Amino acid sequence: AHQHCTMRGPGLPTGLMLAVLGATAGTGSGASAMMTTMARTVTALAQARAMSGLAASRASARVPVSRSSVRMASSTPPPSEPVSPVGAAAPASLASSPRSGRSGKPSPIWELDLYTRPVTNDAGKKLWELLVCDSNGVMRHVEPLPSSLINSRELRKRVQALIDRAEVRPTQVRFFRSEMQSMIGVALSELPVLTVPTRRTYELRNWLETRYRDAYPAMPGYNEALAAEERARPALERISTKMPDALRGDKWVFVDLPISELRGPNPSIDASNIGFGTIFSTEDIDVPDDTPIPGLLITSGRAEPLAAWMSGTELASISVDLESGDLTLEVGIDTQYMFAKLWDLKQREEAAAFTRACREARGLHFIAVQRELDDDSVQGFWLLRNYDI
Repeated sequence: AHQHCTMRGPGLPTGLMLAVLGATAGTGSGASAMMTTMARTVTALAQARAMSGLAASRASARVPVSRSSVRMASSTPPPSEPVSPVGAAAPASLASSPRSGRSGKPSPIWELDLYTRPVTNDAGKKLWELLVCDSNGVMRHVEPLPSSLINSRELRKRVQALIDRAEVRPTQVRFFRSEMQSMIGVALSELPVLTVPTRRTYELRNWLETRYRDAYPAMPGYNEALAAEERARPALERISTKMPDALRGDKWVFVDLPISELRGPNPSIDASNIGFGTIFSTEDIDVPDDTPIPGLLITSGRAEPLAAWMSGTELASISVDLESGDLTLEVGIDTQYMFAKLWDLKQREEAAAFTRACREARGLHFIAVQRELDDDSVQGFWLLRNYDI
């Protein structure tokens, strides 16, 4: 069950509503939302002040939100637990030339994957495939490769050829597979690009998801068992590390917003109003327009430097372990920061609601950073996706 607040939220240009995620009917968390009229804003702020800034009421129903739903970074956990920081060369006929995906201008940030696919030849050998796209999804390149040519020298030749005929030359090439880090790093080390190992390759991952659904099953030699094996592959186990102090916030709360705010010809959330954050296209993700996207709102008196630091972490997703009570930030290619410890049942219920909403949204979620819950601008908004949920 969701309870909507009437505090102004991330300062977005339409009546964006951020809703508190509650585990059951009548259970909610403090959140923020942008008001469409000054009168509603004044009402919300008056209610917020009356509740010490930690709760608000729905404008229509006047349903109060629990004070405990906004988590304080300075709150003290039970003494039996440690204090955790909060805040913070194939035949030419098989090779594909760069081709158009979406309309628009290609980005200078490229995303790359070189890996096997669930397709085998007559000898039973898996198809190797090179996929390259820009982060706007305008340029897309597909190239199958025989296993005998899977090495850094051959990869370098193919990427250099793509660069030579690109409409917009890349400044970065990003990749998400840690098992290919050595080969890709060596292959691109002599090219005039910055190589970035990161799980923040959403355009590529979303495109790859589409190919697993539509392209590979139509190929001769498709093997459903191999596809199922790839889908079932567990995420690499990581040990959470202490989050840097620069990423700490003052308060945090689970919130959500409708995916329609990110879609269409004139979305209310775009690159012009997300501060230090980043977003990506959700058009190809099969999620209805009324689907709520869950998120984590962090407030801080130093919101701008916090957002600036967060933008440099290659923030990839939020993870929740309900058994251990760990709320973590997944960053880079294999790093996990401990964001908060969920100490009590209510916190875990809210985290469980967040996880369910994330699953229903096909892994989509977000993090927003602003100064106060009733602030009218956002210092950072990052759209994220968890592919392991």
